[in-house]
Amino acid sequence: MEKDVVCGMQVDPAKAAATSEYKGKTYYFCAKVCKAKFDANPGQYVKN
Repeated sequence: MEKDVVCGMQVDPAKAAATSEYKGKTYYFCAKVCKAKFDANPGQYVKN
């Protein structure tokens, strides 16, 4: 399981509603709205 960094939900990578690549890592999302929020400002959700 992966954590949706936007809402905190646990997401099964095989069933994720959406994914994004950022700095070489794949992020998994429970819903397209979470992906849209992440894509708009990934640095807000990813701690370097």
